[in-house]
Amino acid sequence: MSGIRGGCEEAEAGRNRLRPSARGPFRLALAAVLLLGPPGRARAGELTGQVTAGGHPVREAVIFVDQIRTGPSAGRRLMDQRNRTFIPHVMAVQLGTRVEFPNHDTVFHNVFSYREGKRFDLGLYPVGTMRVVNFDQPGLVRIFCNIHSNMSAFIWVLENPYFAVTDRSGRFRIPNVPAGEQVVRVWHERRGTRRLSVSVPREGAVPLEIALGSR
Repeated sequence: MSGIRGGCEEAEAGRNRLRPSARGPFRLALAAVLLLGPPGRARAGELTGQVTAGGHPVREAVIFVDQIRTGPSAGRRLMDQRNRTFIPHVMAVQLGTRVEFPNHDTVFHNVFSYREGKRFDLGLYPVGTMRVVNFDQPGLVRIFCNIHSNMSAFIWVLENPYFAVTDRSGRFRIPNVPAGEQVVRVWHERRGTRRLSVSVPREGAVPLEIALGSR
């Protein structure tokens, strides 16, 4: 019986020598995760900062990453009409976004755009109704009302989701920007434009302090 037991132990030892170790592939996979990040995780950074002019914060400036095309969006946004004013005055949307123009005012409105970008004329429509426009052309769209000449607004239609509009403090945040050298553009209706080259890291934020003309 001892001979049989010894033979079994020898056979088991032989099988163990022939069996590949699981530790090697595991260690390689772990090293890959540490170096490259978990599978499916995009390498992207974040742009944060403030837009100023003459030392003062600039609200309603549009900041966007240029020269990246990610395809159209199926999103929806709303530009309201109250007290003979478009709200918000400045908007940025991704290409393909449908923007609603409800009339929550006390008078009729006729929203239109006839210059560069998307051209449309929604016609006269009464209080409590709404019209919708599919913004399927990139670029800057200037919005007006055919009845009230003091009403105006701007919509930037962009080819990717990497954009923001500054708040009252001139601050902005653009998450998930692809890593690498990126072209960033800044626009304001009165302060003009700027073009920047920004190196975006694989993770983490890039702080930007952007100064526009003080006119």
